[in-house]
Amino acid sequence: MEGRRSDLEKEWTEKLQNVNPPEMDEIHMQCIYRVPSNIRNYNPNAYTPQVVSIGPYHHNSFESMEELKLKYVKGFLNRTRLSTKELVAKIEEIENSNNIRSCYADPIKCNGDDFFNMILVDACFMIELFLRWHERSDWEGKDPLMLKPWMLLQIRFDLIRLENQLPFTALEHLYNHTAMHPLFPSFRQICFNYLKRTTLRPVCPGENPKHFTEFVISSIISSSSPRFGLGEQGECQEVSHLYSVSQLEEAGIKFKVSPNNCILDLELSEDGVLSMPILNISSSTQLYFRNMMAYEHCHDSATKIITQYVAILDFLINTEKDVNILVDKKIIVNWLGDTDKVVTMISNLNSTVTMPEFCSHYFSVCNGLNKFYENPRNKYKAMLIHDYLNTPWKIASTVAAIVLLLLTLIQTVCSIISLVQK
Repeated sequence: MEGRRSDLEKEWTEKLQNVNPPEMDEIHMQCIYRVPSNIRNYNPNAYTPQVVSIGPYHHNSFESMEELKLKYVKGFLNRTRLSTKELVAKIEEIENSNNIRSCYADPIKCNGDDFFNMILVDACFMIELFLRWHERSDWEGKDPLMLKPWMLLQIRFDLIRLENQLPFTALEHLYNHTAMHPLFPSFRQICFNYLKRTTLRPVCPGENPKHFTEFVISSIISSSSPRFGLGEQGECQEVSHLYSVSQLEEAGIKFKVSPNNCILDLELSEDGVLSMPILNISSSTQLYFRNMMAYEHCHDSATKIITQYVAILDFLINTEKDVNILVDKKIIVNWLGDTDKVVTMISNLNSTVTMPEFCSHYFSVCNGLNKFYENPRNKYKAMLIHDYLNTPWKIASTVAAIVLLLLTLIQTVCSIISLVQK
């Protein structure tokens, strides 16, 4: 018995020797996540890089791209005139000062040297890529990626995927300490120029994000009115339901395009006009929204505004008729062509995350729309339109019934008058 106890004691001493209690895991540093399986399983490709892997989660997934990355590292050294010794020293400094490993919430399989080499290659590759894009007129016809626009676009998509990240501060540190900062715009601006998606009408954020997924969220919020600034959303409240676009229109709500650039800026006027900024829906819209929402889901202190916006879209859009109304009002630009695909996409987006609580502004908009619809006068008007006037056949039938009723009434009155006269 004593021997067994001694063996177990030794086994557990060794097992716990290099284990820290959870409060020592520097949880506050974590900002790069693997997407939870309950979210990922709806559309794995939306979260998985397709051309280039960045960071440890998908390291070495594309062998041919690793070779191209090394060429970009060489280009970076030629540009900065750093020796390999100087580059290694700078990466060591960055790794130590930014505690990069602690930024990853999930276990990293790379050992120390492999992790260091990954940071060096990926960081140099991205900075050199952004700089060549900034100088693209000088590199057209020379750079292998400039000769393949489709690949440049796919790389942009890969760089916003939540699982495919390096910390922004580490990249900025390298950029600012390689004698390029005085010659080029700030690193934030260089990143924005490459990553921006014009259909989202973003604005370069005023503050540094944690990584490129948050960069996209921040660039959308930055184009909004101050109410959507980080930390300025007010008290959040639950919204249990919201009537659809077609129901609201039948009750008298009018939909119009907002002059605001930010897709988040929904406004409801006192006279029942819902203003919505233009939303372009294309094949990559789902990719962007899924990764932004996954980050908001995983990162406790992240603003949940993108998830709230998508939840409102899901309330408003239930059928093809709802989409067609917003397309006719030029609020939705449907690059997918198929209206049903828009309905399915929005429904699937919202099914992957928990229903959020809504910021004070969105709660006010939803509450105002519900109250407008539930006003007895508007509600009965909506019921009349829906039950009797929502198709040409129902309109014809209703008009015929009214005419028949009037004729019957006239006939009855005439009969009464005839009897009175007798």
